[in-house]
Amino acid sequence: MKIEKVIGDYVELLDKIFNGLNKLGIQENELKELDHIAYRTQDIQRYDDIKKELIPFFDKYNEKKFGGRLILVGRFKKSLKYRQFVISGFELLAPKENNKFKNGLEHAEFVLAKSLNNFYESHKNIKFNLDAYDRQENPELIIYFKNYAVKFHEISLLDVRNV
Repeated sequence: MKIEKVIGDYVELLDKIFNGLNKLGIQENELKELDHIAYRTQDIQRYDDIKKELIPFFDKYNEKKFGGRLILVGRFKKSLKYRQFVISGFELLAPKENNKFKNGLEHAEFVLAKSLNNFYESHKNIKFNLDAYDRQENPELIIYFKNYAVKFHEISLLDVRNV
């Protein structure tokens, strides 16, 4: 089975993301790594179903509660490719209480080529969500587009979660 049968068309998501980043003036050379893409579920049954289908694609994974919901993080046996990027990780998010999301690919996360602060200072024209900018563990900047989000940080989620 191909991963797209489980998660959908990740290339379409990434095309939209890179189009949005380009319009904002963010260059690909500012991005060191596309460390993972994420799929959000609207109910716990769908989370459990997708998790069972995803696990065979992973070399290593772990599942933890974060922000009041389960999150599965896995390292692909065979990395996904997009342009010059190699995508080693995947994040599956169970719904939060009062969830309003539909099932599907929802965001991508990048490790930056420079510090988070330098990246932020270089892009003062962008309206970042700063909720996690001062977070102790792996702070991040977030850009929300209409149906997807992009997150930027200094350390890969796979490294943070030891996956």
